[in-house]
Parts: sequence; structure tokens; C-alpha cells
Amino acid sequence: MRRVGPRVDDLSCGGKNNRVHTLTGIHHVTMPTSDPVVSSDWYERILGFTTLLIEEHENDVVAVLLQHPCGARLLLRGADVQRAALRGYPLFALSVASYTELLHWVEHLTTLDVDHGAVHQAHLGWAVTITGPDLLEIQIRTDQGPTGDDE
Repeated sequence: MRRVGPRVDDLSCGGKNNRVHTLTGIHHVTMPTSDPVVSSDWYERILGFTTLLIEEHENDVVAVLLQHPCGARLLLRGADVQRAALRGYPLFALSVASYTELLHWVEHLTTLDVDHGAVHQAHLGWAVTITGPDLLEIQIRTDQGPTGDDE
């Protein structure tokens, strides 16, 4: 894979792309789920998210907003049709600092009996794919590519 376009540093904070107004980040990613409460429990227990907001409609929980200590936010929303269409497609990836940290995550996932694939080379780094609630896939990835030390 080859990189195209300007570097990320050139695109942000008024770089060469100054005709676009500044964004400060991604507010949240929405994940479809069959049960927002059950899914939020999984994200809290496995990945360390905490609940920020619970949205109810009549007596049903329809969405749960979660936040990770790193700042990443997920909105878990009940949506059966969308969920089924997304199975087998990694919806988002969370970053870790190094290959060694990725291996620590694999140990953690294995200890908790979470379904996951093997660590593999991925674009711009290493990754492991996790099967989350409703069989949706999530990746944990490094930002750094393979080196001679990563074996």
C-alpha cells in the first residue's frame, strides 16, 4: 500500500488545507446493537469504557454513550437491520502504543475468553481483530509497522 496525499500534520491546525475549518476530533462512533445495555457491559468489562449517558424511550434503553479513558467514545444504539449487514467488517480500530502492548491486550482477551484472531501485519502496523457483541468486529492496532524486534 502506498501513501497518498499530504501528511496528517499538514492537514490539521491550519496547515496547507486551511480552506477547511478546524475540527478537534471525532465526537463518537455509533455501533448498532441488539441490546445497548448488554453491549455496554461488554465494552466496560473487556475494553475499559465507562457509561456517560443512557437514552431511554418509554421504558426501553435505546442507546448508551460510552467513553474510554483515552477519550474515544462509542454510542451503542439498538438497530437490528444495520447490525446484521455489518457482521464480519471491522467497524473501528483502537490504537495501542506498541507491538508489546498489543501482545498484552491479546493476553487480556485470552484470559477473559474473548473471541479474537491472531496478531497480524496490517496497514501501518500490527493488529488483532476481536469479535464483540452481536458478532461485530473491532480491531486493536499499533501505529508503528513491523520491525526486526517485533517477532
